[in-house]
Amino acid sequence: MYLQGTSHCILNEHYLNLLLRPKRIPFHRLHLSDGSNFQLISTGNYNTFESGPDFSCAQLKIDGIHWVGNVELHVRSSDWYTHGHHHDPAYNNVILHVVLIHDKEVFVHGKALPTLELKSIIDLEHLEKHKPNIKVSIPCGSLVRAQKNLPFFSLVAPTLVQRLTRKSNTERLTTTDSMEWFYSLIARSFGGKVNETPFELIATEVPWHRLKTMEPNQRFVSIIQASGLYPVFSIHNPTSEIIPIESYLWKRKGQHAYAQPEKRLAQFAALMSIFPDDLSFAQLDAYAIVKYFSDLFNDTFSQHGILHQIKKSYLLNTILINAVVPLLYHIQRHSTALALLQSLGPEDNYVIRHFKEIGVSPRHAGESQMLLELHKQFCTAKKCLNCAVGTHILVS
Repeated sequence: MYLQGTSHCILNEHYLNLLLRPKRIPFHRLHLSDGSNFQLISTGNYNTFESGPDFSCAQLKIDGIHWVGNVELHVRSSDWYTHGHHHDPAYNNVILHVVLIHDKEVFVHGKALPTLELKSIIDLEHLEKHKPNIKVSIPCGSLVRAQKNLPFFSLVAPTLVQRLTRKSNTERLTTTDSMEWFYSLIARSFGGKVNETPFELIATEVPWHRLKTMEPNQRFVSIIQASGLYPVFSIHNPTSEIIPIESYLWKRKGQHAYAQPEKRLAQFAALMSIFPDDLSFAQLDAYAIVKYFSDLFNDTFSQHGILHQIKKSYLLNTILINAVVPLLYHIQRHSTALALLQSLGPEDNYVIRHFKEIGVSPRHAGESQMLLELHKQFCTAKKCLNCAVGTHILVS
């Protein structure tokens, strides 16, 4: 039995997300509301907490044309206006509107937004079966909790190499300059998942090869100006070649006070103002690398008087895990990268907390990285039969 003809809402956006992320929708049988053919290539990145479109960097083809942008989910297409998205520039780059019921045409930039209606293919039996699990992050969580002496981290150990290989893959580099790439990694690390995009755009607008030619104070000002958070810098520098990014790209919802964009931006600008133009630290051992960056952080933030604004250990670990380790792995210093991860404390985020709830607690950053890769590549996609933990449970 399907929802065709249903006039009232019986499900929410969490269920639509459950179907869309692992592509559990027969897209090959569907057309857009205007009859256009389309192909979903990638759903992109799911926006877990922050305001803004549900998915970013999605890719699809509409009548043969390749589109890259955001995807928004709604129960009814009219929710676009009910939620006020037509007043929010963050939604101007939405390329696909996925809805249960298409009850109102939505216009962006004066053109009808491509819309995919799902009411004709939603199975009521499937919906009722999965209602209790709509928000379950780890499908086999209850089974893992019930298992005794489950060698969890031994089973998922290969995911760490998979993650490091993926993050350091040379095919992902947009430049052959390792220092330029490392600079971009540091920028994204300062942004975290929430503000990764605006920080990466800053690194693009003020690339390292340009930044390294500037004096420390000029570096600091250039990064601040590129952020778009302080328009006064552009007003006072009308001839500057730097084009500030759009301020709406910065997200604040759910961010701790020490991680707000303005503070992270000041820290990044301060660090880059004196950052050395070489990667000689990569030849050190894991302990010496930690000391190198710890001293660099202390010197940088003390000079700029912003030490009190940060949780230094958290930020230091973030840079080491997400920038230094991929660099080490990329230049074939695999054992040092692994030793560095094992020397750092485990990460603490919503994914790790979900694993802790089922009795799986990482002891160091290497194990927390395993869990993040496991969740991204297997749990989210519900690839339980391809997961070492899933198959172990099935045969035990």
